[in-house]
Amino acid sequence: MNVKLFDIYKIFFIIGIQLLGGGYVIIPLLQKYIVEERKWLTEDELVDYFAMSQCIPGIIAGNIAIFSGYKARKILGAIMAILGIITPSFISIIILANLLTSVVNNPIVHNAFWGIRISVIVLILITIKDIWRKSVNSKFTYFMYFFILISLIILPVSPTIIIIVSALLALLHSKVEGTKDA
Repeated sequence: MNVKLFDIYKIFFIIGIQLLGGGYVIIPLLQKYIVEERKWLTEDELVDYFAMSQCIPGIIAGNIAIFSGYKARKILGAIMAILGIITPSFISIIILANLLTSVVNNPIVHNAFWGIRISVIVLILITIKDIWRKSVNSKFTYFMYFFILISLIILPVSPTIIIIVSALLALLHSKVEGTKDA
């Protein structure tokens, strides 16, 4: 198979333009452009590449592009495929960033974001109230709440450490309470 590098870039660029909604959307596009029209991959290879792309870190569409480009033209094919798939997103981000910069400075938009921030705070408080009612309902859970709150405010320790210590305390408490009932 003698595939031109520019063709790999062009096809993945076209796929990248149409790729809205996540990695799963790429399958019908690859099926059309790469399996049916150009026959760079078989259907089985496409399914295998999709499965492998889900098993490794990274964006599914990017991983599939790399595998497909590699199959067509080895390392250079993989590079052209990933460049083709990300170029439309890169261009979109640059355009949107320029638009947002001019829009964010607009007083009306600024006030709208202020209102959105307030509503988000209210939603968070409502969630906290609901979680509080369901979670803080015994002497031990009150103790844990104040232990965590004071630890987060006073101790210069990562919240991750406090979460781990809290989980261990809860496990210990459950073990002690379990032996009392037995």
